[in-house]
Amino acid sequence: MIKPSGIANKLKYIGGILSFIIIAVIVLNVIMNDKSKKDSLIINIAGKQRMLTQKMSKEIFYLKQKDSIDFRELNSAVDEFSENLKDLLEGNSVKGIYHPQDEKIEAKLQKVQKIWFPFKEKIEALKKLIQENQPDIESLTQKNTYLLNLSDEIVKVMVKHNMEGVYIDFSGRQRMLSQRMGLFMERYLRTDNKDDYLKFKNARDLYEKTLLRFINDESVKAIKQVNDKVIECHGYWQEYDAYIHKVLKRTNSINEAIAYIYEKNIELLNTMDRAVWLYTEYSEKKTAMFDKIQYFALIIVLVIILYTFLITKEVVTHLNDFVKQAKALEEADLSALSKADILVDEESEDELKVASTHISNFVQKVNSAMNHSQDAISKAEAAVKELQYLADDVENALDGLNIDEIEKSNFDKRVNATEDIAIESAENLLHVKKMLEKLQANLNSMVEKSDNNISSK
Repeated sequence: MIKPSGIANKLKYIGGILSFIIIAVIVLNVIMNDKSKKDSLIINIAGKQRMLTQKMSKEIFYLKQKDSIDFRELNSAVDEFSENLKDLLEGNSVKGIYHPQDEKIEAKLQKVQKIWFPFKEKIEALKKLIQENQPDIESLTQKNTYLLNLSDEIVKVMVKHNMEGVYIDFSGRQRMLSQRMGLFMERYLRTDNKDDYLKFKNARDLYEKTLLRFINDESVKAIKQVNDKVIECHGYWQEYDAYIHKVLKRTNSINEAIAYIYEKNIELLNTMDRAVWLYTEYSEKKTAMFDKIQYFALIIVLVIILYTFLITKEVVTHLNDFVKQAKALEEADLSALSKADILVDEESEDELKVASTHISNFVQKVNSAMNHSQDAISKAEAAVKELQYLADDVENALDGLNIDEIEKSNFDKRVNATEDIAIESAENLLHVKKMLEKLQANLNSMVEKSDNNISSK
């Protein structure tokens, strides 16, 4: 890890790393929260697809049982399933749905799509068959009633012409068979029950067999009114039988489509269910990865805190050393200190090195000034003494000469003035020395106060 040399640089370095980690964690939290929301939305949509497959099967079952046709719920389920599947496969930025980011999920959705396309086509074909078949089914009762009335008229005509009992019994059975055909046909169209179909077929075959027997019977042909009714009934029967075959053929196609839909619905449901689980697993993996990143960031923060503690401890140690050296300046003779005695350790922070260098230079300048002032004071004192000696010698010499008192007095004044100037210069030098000593005392006081402040903190 890079180790800055300055206190400010160390604080900036530590603060920068901590700020970066905090910002990175915040940004990561925002991103993961957005991802989690989108994952929840996608999982919800994928889960809804399962419900829609069940809804489509339910609506198809109801369509077969109901007398009226209503495709609204079925169409809504089909359209929603198609739209959701397209969004899941291709993504939809408006809805916040992203393209599959996992190969397994994409492969599973493609499998769903492969099942869905023929499944949807079969539903559309089924709807068309139901729409085509519904009018014929609605007219079934009317056609059965008309066939029943024709059969009943044959019975009445035969009774009217006193035909043999066997003919009346057969014609009466035709009425019953027409009712059975209508009953079992209607039940078969609703339930797709094979027993109902077999019962209908047996009644239909027996009715046709009896009707053909009447057509070819000479006794029936002998009575014109009876023969006309039989021919009329046979003509309608051919029309009715063609109608029944058309309805049955279309119904068989409907039943085959429904059987296919029920079969593929289970496969579609299971495949979509697996896709939902894959989405859930993918989301859980991302959440687990996010947790690991958070733990890693926490470890980095702890390392930085430990590093901060070590750096702070090192800075405090260097500050204490700096304060000790400052206190030493108070107790030591500044004139006897060298530059090396004042400088701090090379491993100290840059700020302490700069401060130490400035103090060292300042102390050296103070020492130099004090040395110069001391020399000046010594020279001034020597000059004053020499002037005093000269003044005494001059005064003794004047006493031995016969000089006018006035001139002698003027000469003494000049000598005294010169002596006063020398004494005043010496006093000024002493004043400068005292000021330097006061400066030295102030420096020692500053160092002591700084030491007390650090100790109190």
